[in-house]
Amino acid sequence: MKKYHIVFTTINFPIVVDNIYRNLYENGHLEDTKIWIIGDKKTPSKVNELAKKNTNKGLDTKYIDIEEQDRWGKSFPDFYKRIPYNNETRRNIGYLMALEDGCETLILIDDDNFPTNDDFIGKHSIVGSDYAGPLIKENNGFHNICEYLKFEPVRSVYPRGYPFKLRDKRNDYINLESKKKIKIGINAGLWVEDPDIDATTWLNGKIKSKSYTGQEYHVLDQSTWTPINTQNTSVIRELVPAFFCIPMGWDVPGGKIQRYGDIWGGYFLQVIIYGTKYHVSFGRPIVEHRRNPHDYLDDLRAEFWGMVLTDWMVNMLCDNFKPTSSVITERIKELSDFIRKITENNLPKWCPKEVYEYLKWTADNLSIWGCTIEKIL
Repeated sequence: MKKYHIVFTTINFPIVVDNIYRNLYENGHLEDTKIWIIGDKKTPSKVNELAKKNTNKGLDTKYIDIEEQDRWGKSFPDFYKRIPYNNETRRNIGYLMALEDGCETLILIDDDNFPTNDDFIGKHSIVGSDYAGPLIKENNGFHNICEYLKFEPVRSVYPRGYPFKLRDKRNDYINLESKKKIKIGINAGLWVEDPDIDATTWLNGKIKSKSYTGQEYHVLDQSTWTPINTQNTSVIRELVPAFFCIPMGWDVPGGKIQRYGDIWGGYFLQVIIYGTKYHVSFGRPIVEHRRNPHDYLDDLRAEFWGMVLTDWMVNMLCDNFKPTSSVITERIKELSDFIRKITENNLPKWCPKEVYEYLKWTADNLSIWGCTIEKIL
């Protein structure tokens, strides 16, 4: 039984595994960590050899190819049929496998995010710990974590998924003292080299993150949100059910809706934990994001509906949704009902029927995810 489980999906040969191995070896975490590489139809078969090689060196590494995923999916057919092939949301399968295997802390990365000199596991081990320090509370409800990075050239930069209506504002927050015992439930590590920004920002010119300028960790009040991705994020076991990477790949005008599954999952996570003892921290560990090749115009087409719907979605969540159950899986079902309701009653008139159908599908996906989690736990 391993305490830390690292999950990522890839269609490439993930050289990042060797980097992870070195970091864990140097910091004494080989014995308490397991890696899950979730393959897809385009993933090279030789990844299996890489997994065996690292396991033989002392880092338990599992490569789960499509055949094995298909066999596993027969136990959860309602859920499995909703996870598209050739899609990053297949990482959800790894989440569930890790839970089945006793995972205490789930760590999410992408195949192009490389640990730096930071103790990767050690810094993420903050999740689950008690916290009694100051909490960041923003006047407008959103905190720009990119302000803690030094960029070259100097520009105002916002993370992928940050509301567009707030992108002309800088952080303007107060530090609150927590009046009750809280725990860190989620930790979002940041990045040097290529920041996690949207296609509109990349199309305005290349930019590099040169360094992280913040404290080791900062902690958000539950009334203050920030986009949370799956590039360098850890989640305590109790909250893995709340961090569903939302399936995308739905046909919409101009192509398919893509690249916002983790962002929506991160916002849904933050609304699900509202009123619990769990809070979000961000800062270390820092990874080096060596971004895989991208065509930014293609990215823009894939991100378009995610971008324009995110502002509407978070506005609806902030103003109208407060979960009531004390059980995380029941809160997921409450969220499913809420999304179904706002899709029927509050969807902007400029949304085509394909978006309407996608959001109804998403509401159903959340409900099925919650039921699947209940079977596993």
